Amino acid sequence: MEERRDEPKYDPEGYEVLTQAILALLAQFPGLEEGERVSFATLRAEGGLAMFPGDGAVVDEEKRSVTGRVRQVCRYPFVALCRTAGMTEQSRADAKERLDRLGRWLGRQPITAGGAVVQLRDYPALTGQRRLLDFSVQAAAYLYERDEHQTETWAVGLTARYENIFYL
Repeated sequence: MEERRDEPKYDPEGYEVLTQAILALLAQFPGLEEGERVSFATLRAEGGLAMFPGDGAVVDEEKRSVTGRVRQVCRYPFVALCRTAGMTEQSRADAKERLDRLGRWLGRQPITAGGAVVQLRDYPALTGQRRLLDFSVQAAAYLYERDEHQTETWAVGLTARYENIFYL
């Protein structure tokens, strides 16, 4: 039986699980500079990469069987931001392309990083009977903001979809 709701239903535990898994996955992005790390929900004034979660782990689809098995398909929206200072036309193009490459890499498409073609083969395992299904880019990377010191922040909206199976 499929359940339809007007108000969103959330997977609170899934939010925690996905946050940690996505941060670990982003740490493996081949487009990171030496020693660079992706921070969670904070972006240094001088620059860097960060991941900001969206509105939680939303249950898009839920099916319950008579045996008590529940299968949910959930989405976890988030934004990846890249901040840099002293932007030139080329560095703007590079920042945008870097975030677009991140989206393609998460979607398991081949990208070029460090002169080599690389492709993400497997998503990390999650807890319980949750598993990542895919990632999608909601829109190509775009200029999010520019401050009075000409520091720019570029953004790309992403969504992870995952399956959650449990028994009542």
